[in-house]
Amino acid sequence: MSQLRHHPRRVLASIAATATAFGVIAVPVQAAVAAVVPEPIVHSADGAELSLSPIGTFETGVFDESAAEIVQAHGDRLYVVNAQAGKVDVIDYSDPSDMTKIYSIESTGVANSVAIREDGLGIIAFEATDKVGAGHVVFFDANAKNKAKKLGEVEVGALPDNVAITADGTYALTANEGEPADDFTVDPEGSISVIALPATVAAAAQGDVETADFHAYESAANGGTKSLPDGVRVFGPQPHGADDLPVSRNLEPEYIAVDGGTAYVALQEANAVAVVDIAGAEVTDIWSLGLKDHGDPENKLDPSDRDPNGNPTFNLRNYEGLFGVYMPDGIVSFEAGGETYLATANEGDAREWGSYVEPLRAKDLGKSGVPPLCAGSPLTGKLTDADLGRLNISIADGLNEAGTCYEELHAFGGRSFSIWQTDGTQVFDSGSQFEEITNAANPNFVNSNHTENNKEGRSDDKGPEPENMAVGKVGDKTYAFIGLERVGGIMVYDISDPANSEFVTYVNNRDFSQAPGTPASGDQGAEGVAFIPAEKSATGRPLVAVGNEVSGTTTLFEVDDLKAEIDILTINDFHGRIDASGLGGNGEVGAGGLAGAVDTKRADNPNTLFVSAGDNIGASTFPSFINDDTPTIDALREAGLDLSVVGNHEFDRGLADLKTRVLKRYGGSEFGLGANVYYKGTQTPALDEYAVKTIDGVRVAFIGVVTRQTAAMVTPTGVAGIDFGDQVVAANRVAQEIEDEDLADVTVLLTHDGSAVDTCSTIATEDTDFGELVRGASADIDAIVSAHTHQKYACEIAGPGGENRPVIQAHQYGTTLGRLSLTYDRATDTIESITGSLEALAEKPAGSSSFAQKYPANTAVQTIVDAAVAEADVKGAVQVGTISGDITRGGTAGSDRGVESTAGNTVADIYLWATSNDAYAGKKAQIGIMNPGGLRADMLKGADGTVTYRAAADVQPFANTLVTVDLTGAQLKSVLEEQWQPEGWSRPKLHLGISEGLSYYYDEARAKGDRIIQIRFAGEKVADSDVFTVVTNSFVAVGGDNFFTFPEGANHTDTGQVDLAATVEFFEAHDVVDPSPLGRAIAGEPEPEPDPELIDSTVLVKAAKSSTRYGQANSATVTVKADGKAASGAVQVSLSGKTVVKSAKLSSTGRVTVKLPANTKPGTRTLAVKYLGTDAVEAGKASTKVKVSKAKPTVTGKLAKSSISRTKNGKVAVTVKLPGASGVYATGKVRILDGGKTLKTVTLKAGHKGKVSVTLPKLKKGTHKISVKVLGSSTLNSVTSKQVKLRVS
Repeated sequence: MSQLRHHPRRVLASIAATATAFGVIAVPVQAAVAAVVPEPIVHSADGAELSLSPIGTFETGVFDESAAEIVQAHGDRLYVVNAQAGKVDVIDYSDPSDMTKIYSIESTGVANSVAIREDGLGIIAFEATDKVGAGHVVFFDANAKNKAKKLGEVEVGALPDNVAITADGTYALTANEGEPADDFTVDPEGSISVIALPATVAAAAQGDVETADFHAYESAANGGTKSLPDGVRVFGPQPHGADDLPVSRNLEPEYIAVDGGTAYVALQEANAVAVVDIAGAEVTDIWSLGLKDHGDPENKLDPSDRDPNGNPTFNLRNYEGLFGVYMPDGIVSFEAGGETYLATANEGDAREWGSYVEPLRAKDLGKSGVPPLCAGSPLTGKLTDADLGRLNISIADGLNEAGTCYEELHAFGGRSFSIWQTDGTQVFDSGSQFEEITNAANPNFVNSNHTENNKEGRSDDKGPEPENMAVGKVGDKTYAFIGLERVGGIMVYDISDPANSEFVTYVNNRDFSQAPGTPASGDQGAEGVAFIPAEKSATGRPLVAVGNEVSGTTTLFEVDDLKAEIDILTINDFHGRIDASGLGGNGEVGAGGLAGAVDTKRADNPNTLFVSAGDNIGASTFPSFINDDTPTIDALREAGLDLSVVGNHEFDRGLADLKTRVLKRYGGSEFGLGANVYYKGTQTPALDEYAVKTIDGVRVAFIGVVTRQTAAMVTPTGVAGIDFGDQVVAANRVAQEIEDEDLADVTVLLTHDGSAVDTCSTIATEDTDFGELVRGASADIDAIVSAHTHQKYACEIAGPGGENRPVIQAHQYGTTLGRLSLTYDRATDTIESITGSLEALAEKPAGSSSFAQKYPANTAVQTIVDAAVAEADVKGAVQVGTISGDITRGGTAGSDRGVESTAGNTVADIYLWATSNDAYAGKKAQIGIMNPGGLRADMLKGADGTVTYRAAADVQPFANTLVTVDLTGAQLKSVLEEQWQPEGWSRPKLHLGISEGLSYYYDEARAKGDRIIQIRFAGEKVADSDVFTVVTNSFVAVGGDNFFTFPEGANHTDTGQVDLAATVEFFEAHDVVDPSPLGRAIAGEPEPEPDPELIDSTVLVKAAKSSTRYGQANSATVTVKADGKAASGAVQVSLSGKTVVKSAKLSSTGRVTVKLPANTKPGTRTLAVKYLGTDAVEAGKASTKVKVSKAKPTVTGKLAKSSISRTKNGKVAVTVKLPGASGVYATGKVRILDGGKTLKTVTLKAGHKGKVSVTLPKLKKGTHKISVKVLGSSTLNSVTSKQVKLRVS
């Protein structure tokens, strides 16, 4: 994980506020209208990852008349229930700071709830003017612009208090509360109406309404068939008699949560939840929510507003024998870990109708005919005003079996929110946290009422009184937003892990210095809470809308995820591999599979960017190549590619083509970044240097640089007007500009350059341009994405400031997706972490030897690919010839360009034939030469050896022409010497294919420029003065791939023959083409002319140990015989090309033993012996293999003291030994660990002779388990010592 870096932050459009666990921060907000208070109360948990900021309020000007209750959002409008006015107000919130009312939707009665389907079908629940009568719902079109468009209405049960719509939009449900008449003479049945909705924006018919009732839960005598579970509260008067459905009239549905085909309905006064089968309109279950034990230390409460009277003191405490009855109002469903959960806002409510009054202050027990507290109760003596005396309790619960006294007391509500499984099992309750948090946030007004500003005005009742809630996902986390009706404000909890839900922040847009009811006082009486996700928000940011019934205000809060989780997906060297024809063998999933993977990642995290490190086009497979790579460009854009650096292949047709065709097709210059590409002879950038993408409010800058070798890798005429400068200089210059001008929060370097190896330790120290870039790129650059060398690595490498940062490369051809996972802390404006990783996009199923892609293809991208493939199939299906065997590139699928290949030699033969056959009218060529980088596919025989046009095109996709040039023998030698590339180049050697008749001897171990020993043409040695007509492609002829001698040749002639056309004609002229053989380039000295007078020698060499380890001594014994007898003279011994002994004299027995270097690097090494011969005996040679394995070091860590003070630094004496080593010591990184945590890393050098003393950082008190780990390297295996205990006091 990379270390943190702080960025100066620009002023935010919205305010993000954080606080310490017990601190309060007032957020300065520019008031939109008077009701947005200048200093909202904000209290946040340490490390809170989310903030909530009020950004605008709509004020009705109506106080304490329920002018803003339930709120819903659709498009850029809020639909707010104005209850007593009997309407829903429609508010334009496109500018939250200036919200305006557009119109209202009205009907008779009292408006209670509103819900809106995705397509705009809206539904409002109205209770009748006489609330015990049947209610109704009004259907409306939320798409109506400037005036209400009512569609119709249907009748539902009495007092529909809530309306909800299923996720699939097929049903609406109303919770018909059926409250009694105010005088309790009539008590309607509670029920749930289930309405089948039309598929269009239209009203349902009355016949579409069904009722789910509670008749099955009546007594058997009243026709019931199911038992009412224990704990479900059915109580109070029965105005219709005990035989007239008393259960159904008592149960009062309050709020509905929907999950698929099931609804969960809060029965508030009954302290229960009803489960409803929606399609069947049937209550299938009821379960009690149980009681909250206020004797539990987690469930403390402050039960008194008079402790003492006139100056109440906030004092949370436990009471054994006191229980809270949850009685939720709002209920919501959500999913976590694949399981559905319910969350409830545990408000509490009492029945008070007519002469029946359920609540009683606890001190009044035993008065006016109410039974007293039972003798021996733990609450005895605690019913004074300072304790429980003022607390409102239920007279309906807690009596002993005889009904003569109260064994326990039940208070209304839970002063909390809870999370439940769908079987009623509670997994979380916030306990006493709401009171703790509101007191920490605003201690002078804790438990205040909403109609007056007072301290502890509601302690004696239901405390903060959580009324309603909403659930929403921000980033990858799920949050609950709970409205507190009395003291006000919104509580936010992270409920991603339901059982371990955690408080995040609390915000209250209320000014307690102002009188309630005045505009300046802010919000009072939070009633309705709605979460608006970013994708549905008019502002493009996640919002929470809150309707406040007392203040009559509707306030919008912006949700700011303080910990932005951003993924940057990367590819490199795609090379037009748009189809998945290479899937089974090498895991190429094609553009469709790549896009499907990106789709999946973006679905998992919408905060995802998709970028490329270059070579998207060029050297492409046939479906893209035959159409000038247009299908690749179109596919990548459709896949959502956000930007790209240029690669060398983007310049295959020159700068003009890149700018006027390629970037134009992409649709923007950000798809060709190149900060080190300058107009010739200037420092003026020829391309965009960087691009900034803002995602989830975080600005990510991408700087692009390309290998300075590009000029040598493309046709020079196409880039004649530009220079390719130093990457480090360009990257650092642009990074400084971005930092100085505060243009970004995160900076990523995209470089089309890379390492030729995949070992991080080697990459970190390699002496190449890329190595210099990795180490020297500015510390302001947070990560490096590389390319060009087709490698796979995800490393952490230190930059110039010593801080590690990710350095990644994602292989090639879309086989692998790179990822930078970034966490940005908005609160501190720092990168909290940034890590790199790779993911293969294909895998081999169990039991299969072939790859299968992991993600489904993107349909739109696949359509582009399929069209390109279909066109290519037509163009490419024509047979052009037949081969007798596979014609392949070096390595596996062309992975090694530094070795001789049949493909290179065959193409060289084709070039030669094309410019020397009878039909060729120009000067006949004598030698053909082909560069390995121009070979992009193997030509495989298959079943019958057929070669199609496409197969031929895939081998050479660049459309180069053939050029002849006269070279002297000396120049030909220079060309062959140039196969070994300049120092620091990513590929050290590019082995040329050469035509039949030409051969040469070489020695890799010799000095640069002197590796070619001898060249032969037609069996004769080539002299420096000889002149040959050589044919190659137009890329190499002008010095491409650093073959600088070619342009120096004479008589350059472009034959006009395109390489592909020449290949096709070659096949037409040959019935069957055989792969050209290897062996034209011969390693080693040419065999000397045989001397008939010399005696043949027999040379044998044997190592004392054929297998040894790094550091261990070894020797070799050489035996030379001549004519069966011991030979005299001397031998030369080398190991892996390095001379061990230049001349060792043979003994009289014809033998000599030579010590081998103990520091030979691990690997299988060639032990070669050259007998130098004598005047009478011919020279000879022999070789054998010696395997050198990594050393298995032993490591110990000895504490200087086993017990130290925490003010002192401990010391560890580290000893690393190489068993059997002879004068060789361990070197490399050594890590000191405390358990699994790294305390310190040091470098063991040869001069240390395996021993080093390490001073530890100061440690915390306790016992620390110290061990020493030797990190693995090219010479050592990784090993960890035994742990030793260090006690710190």
